[in-house]
Amino acid sequence: MRPMIRLGALALAGTALAGCSQITITSDTIVDGTARIADATTNAVQGTSNVTTNTANDVDARTHAARREFVGSQMAMIKREAARGQGENLETLAYMMHAEDTQAFEQQVQANYQALFASDADADQWLTRLYDVMGTPPDMALASAG
Repeated sequence: MRPMIRLGALALAGTALAGCSQITITSDTIVDGTARIADATTNAVQGTSNVTTNTANDVDARTHAARREFVGSQMAMIKREAARGQGENLETLAYMMHAEDTQAFEQQVQANYQALFASDADADQWLTRLYDVMGTPPDMALASAG
């Protein structure tokens, strides 16, 4: 494999694995029919840096408010993944809930699918159900104790 193509493949794979912004090849990054991977990679890194900076400026992602926002925007995917017992959104939710064992969290959500998704609920109502099933996350326990 030629070095430029190998570099591009590595950059694309690394970005995909990291879950960061994607590399977009546009007419600005094509010279003589060849993608200028360095420019495309720089654009992706800058986008990732912007996301990282914005995330660092936000409230901790492991709070009730962050969970409410996440569940509100990802409910359809969470429901689908809960039926399967695995998925990126469930992994993210496990992290946000301070779960020590992501796989156990996913299995517990799947085992309690009926209780969690018995009827339509807004994000707060659904999180109350989740807390009933999984237990109250440490950030919520600290908030109610203080």
